[in-house]
Parts: sequence; C-alpha cells; structure tokens
Amino acid sequence: MNDDLTGDSLDERYGLDQVRDLDEYAEALTRLVEQGLLDRRATLLSEAEAYAAAELLGRFALDEPWNPLNRLAASLASRIYNRLGA
Repeated sequence: MNDDLTGDSLDERYGLDQVRDLDEYAEALTRLVEQGLLDRRATLLSEAEAYAAAELLGRFALDEPWNPLNRLAASLASRIYNRLGA
C-alpha cells in the first residue's frame, strides 16, 4: 500500500523513528539487514544499480572503518558484491 494513503512512513514501518543516536541507528539498520536476509522475494535493483550501490557503500565504509555505520556499510557492500559474483 502507498505510504501516503496509510499515513505510515518507512521510518515508522521499520522502527527507525525510535532511534536516539547514531549507534542506535546502526543497530536498527543491522536488524533490518538481518531481516532482509530472510526475505527471498524478487530482486529490487538491476545489476548495474546494485553494483553502483556497493561501490558507494564501500567508499563510505573506508572513511572511518571503526564507525558502526561504516562497518555496516562495508558489510552491505560485501554482501552485494557476493551476490553479484564480484
């Protein structure tokens, strides 16, 4: 259903509206990634889009590798690259 019609934002739907700081944000996103690993529905991105996203996430992760968000970015980039066979 459309978010505009239900009044439900994506942040609310996925619990991101409750986070208080970057650490909680990273934890909430990590939970979403784990939840997403269980969802085997149709592909949402083309191969080119997925590769571009992996490249951006990988470059972001290199900025401050010790930061929880950047570690999550590195993990997501790695998972995308693995699925692409790179």
